[in-house]
Amino acid sequence: MVLFFTATLLISCVALVLLLALKQWELSTGRIVGSAWIRPQLSRYFHAMSVWIERIIPTLVRMYSKILWRAMLRKVHRITALVVMRAERILEKTLHTLRHTTDVRKGMGEASIFLREVSEHKRKLLRAQRSPVNVPKE
Repeated sequence: MVLFFTATLLISCVALVLLLALKQWELSTGRIVGSAWIRPQLSRYFHAMSVWIERIIPTLVRMYSKILWRAMLRKVHRITALVVMRAERILEKTLHTLRHTTDVRKGMGEASIFLREVSEHKRKLLRAQRSPVNVPKE
């Protein structure tokens, strides 16, 4: 990598020295190198490049960025819809399972004596909590 950068630096230095020597020769002799065909072509080429850089490329970037943004929004919308649908399916399965596991089965008969006593005790406790407690005055 160092060799590549060193060679590039040397080539650019030599080209710059040659360009300065050519300009010095043009100034001293009064002749312009390539005035008939090279410079007009270079002028047209650089004008076309400046139009591309100033107008066409920014327009293309704006246009394609809008297209990309819309595509990303569509993808996010689809993924969100998929997640919502899967969550709904999971919740429906859970609800179905809960319905069948908490369903009162026929033929189970009455509750046992112990369970009736427990429920009666619970009812008494709840009534006691709802009624105001008589606290002795000091």
